[in-house]
Amino acid sequence: MLSLNDKLYINYLFLIGLIAVLTSCGTTYQIKSELKQSHKEASFFKGFVLYDPATKKEIINHNGAKYFTPASNTKLYTFYTAYRALRDSVKSLAYYKVEDSLIIKGTADPSFLYGFESHKVLDFLKNSKDTIYMVDASIDETPLGNGWAWDDYPYYYMPEKSLFPIYGNIVNYKMENDSLISHPSFFKNKIHVLDSVSLTRELTVNQFYLQRDRQKEKEVPFIVSNDLVAQLLSDTIHKKVKVIPNKIHFNYEILKGLSYDTLYKKMLVISDNFIAEQLMLQVGKKVADSYSVRAAIEYSLSNYLQDLPQKPRWVDGSGLSRYNLFTPNDMVFLLEKMYKEIPLHKLLNYFPVGGETGTLKNWYANEKPFVYAKSGTLSNNYCLSGYVITKKGKLLIFSFMNNHYRIPTSEVKQSIEKILKKIYNSY
Repeated sequence: MLSLNDKLYINYLFLIGLIAVLTSCGTTYQIKSELKQSHKEASFFKGFVLYDPATKKEIINHNGAKYFTPASNTKLYTFYTAYRALRDSVKSLAYYKVEDSLIIKGTADPSFLYGFESHKVLDFLKNSKDTIYMVDASIDETPLGNGWAWDDYPYYYMPEKSLFPIYGNIVNYKMENDSLISHPSFFKNKIHVLDSVSLTRELTVNQFYLQRDRQKEKEVPFIVSNDLVAQLLSDTIHKKVKVIPNKIHFNYEILKGLSYDTLYKKMLVISDNFIAEQLMLQVGKKVADSYSVRAAIEYSLSNYLQDLPQKPRWVDGSGLSRYNLFTPNDMVFLLEKMYKEIPLHKLLNYFPVGGETGTLKNWYANEKPFVYAKSGTLSNNYCLSGYVITKKGKLLIFSFMNNHYRIPTSEVKQSIEKILKKIYNSY
C-alpha cells in the first residue's frame, strides 16, 4: 500500500500536470481568439499553424490550407531538395586535359570567390602549365527567374544565374578617401563617379554609377557573359583564359570544393538568393541532366514532396518570385519531414537563431534561444516558419504567413514575437 507521503506526492504531480495542461489549453484558446479577432479587423491575410510532432497533433490551425506568397520561406524547399539530391562536396569545376591544353567548364557552383574558401580551384588553375580554354556553355534557362521584379536588376539580392559564377556575379564598389575602390578591380573603369545619380547600373550594359559623396559600399549585380567571366578569371589568376565554342563533348573530370553544408547554412541564415538558385541548377543537372531550376522543382515535387497537403505553385529557388504559392500546412509538413530525417542538432544548426544570428538576429530574442526559423520578406509580405523549443524543452513546429499588409513590417514581427513568447512559456 502507498504511504500517505506517496499519495501526497502523486497528487502533487497530478496537480502540476493538470496546471500545465490548463495553462497550455488557456494559451491555445487565447491565441485562437486573437487570430479570429484579427481576421475580422485586419486588412491583410494571415495564416498560422502550430504542430506537435511528438503527438502528431495540430494545436492551432488558422488558414492553414490557404495559399500565400512565401517569399524566402521557399528556401526551405530548396534546402530540402538539395539536401536529398546532392551529396558530399560541391562540384566546383569540370575539366579535361589534352596535350598542352586545359579545357574547363562551369558547374553552377555559387561559392567561387564569393566569401568561401576557393583555393582548390584557384590553385588548380594557377598551377596549370597548360593553355586554359573555357567552354562557351550556359544554363538551360534565362539568367533571371520567372516572376522576378524586372526593376530590381541593380539590387544585390537579384544577381543573374549562370553556369560559371564568379564573385557571386556581383561587383562591390565605394569611395574611400576620394579614391574609387572596386572589387573585383576589373570593373573600376566601368564605374562612373558623379555628383548625383539616379541609378546604379544601366539595364542592358555593365555601366555602373556612384554618387561622389557616398561612403557606403554598393553591391550591384553585373550582366554575365562567358567572355566577361573569362576576362575576370584571367585578371584573377594572372593567366590568359580563352573562350572556345561548345561543339565537342569532352569526358570531363570533376574538381570538388567545399562541403554542401557550408552553402546550406549560409543560404538559410542570411537568406542568400544567389546560393539558392545555383543550388537548384546543380540539382537539375544531377536529377535531369539539365542546368534548370524548373527541372529540379519538377523532380522534387514528383519524388521528394509528392505527398504535400496542398499542391504548391513553386517556380524558383530563392523565393524572389511573386508567382510562388504555398500554404502554412505545406510549410509545417516539410519541416516535420526535415525533423524526422535530419539529426536535430544538425538541422537546427542550418537555421537562423532568434536574437543571435542572420535574419533573426534582432528579433525573437530570449535568455535561452528558442526560435530556429526561416524568415521570408517581400514588400507587404512577411513569413516565418520553423521550430520553437519551449521552456519545458518541448519542440513544436510552426508557420506564420502574412500577405498584403500596409503596416510596417516591424509591427507584424512584434505580433509574431508576442505569440511565440506565449508558446515558449506555456507549452
